[in-house]
Amino acid sequence: METLPTETTDPPMGGTTYQRVRDRIRRDIIAGRIAPGSRLKIADLALLYGLSQMPVREALQQLQGEGLVTLSPNRGASVRRMDARFIRNLFDIREALEGFLTFQAAPCVTADLIDQLRAIQHRYDALVTANDRLALEPVNREFHEAILGVTGNAEAMRLLDQHTAIIGVLRSRHGYAPGRLAIIQQEHWSLIEALERRDAAAAQAIHALHVRRAGDDMLAMMQKDQP
Repeated sequence: METLPTETTDPPMGGTTYQRVRDRIRRDIIAGRIAPGSRLKIADLALLYGLSQMPVREALQQLQGEGLVTLSPNRGASVRRMDARFIRNLFDIREALEGFLTFQAAPCVTADLIDQLRAIQHRYDALVTANDRLALEPVNREFHEAILGVTGNAEAMRLLDQHTAIIGVLRSRHGYAPGRLAIIQQEHWSLIEALERRDAAAAQAIHALHVRRAGDDMLAMMQKDQP
């Protein structure tokens, strides 16, 4: 393994389950403490995290399913490079899935949900005004989960959650293009209005475009930050 983190600021895992090992390795990969393309030797990781090899092996298999790790018979495990193709594919999946779920959610929207979305968006707007970038991502996630959760499609939500951590860390690293946050605010309010009308087709189109623009912005910022 070419590089491994020697120390982190993360709290102790507090256990040896593969889920906690997976979360720690995921954080180290996304934060860049384990470099893209690095080999992941189970014995080294077990020593680093103070664990047996079994939960580490299971964690790597889980991370392969998320697309962060590749496993091959000859080379073992290695960190996937988060290049433009990977990010574009990720957002393409989200665009299709989030748009579809929004279409399904629209007929089920209630007045209480609209009130909830407005309250969340007002908080988001206040954070944009205060330029509190760190707090924006969890509020944005709350906004979208309130909509998509109406469908009750737990499997789809789990699939979306697989990449939420990746997007959040990349966004905190690369930021937004100038004017992007104002566009997000407009898109959110337009989505609320379409859902209030229970216009499923309009809500789907707005949400899909919202995700597509988010992907375009992410790729542009990543390219800008390349040496």
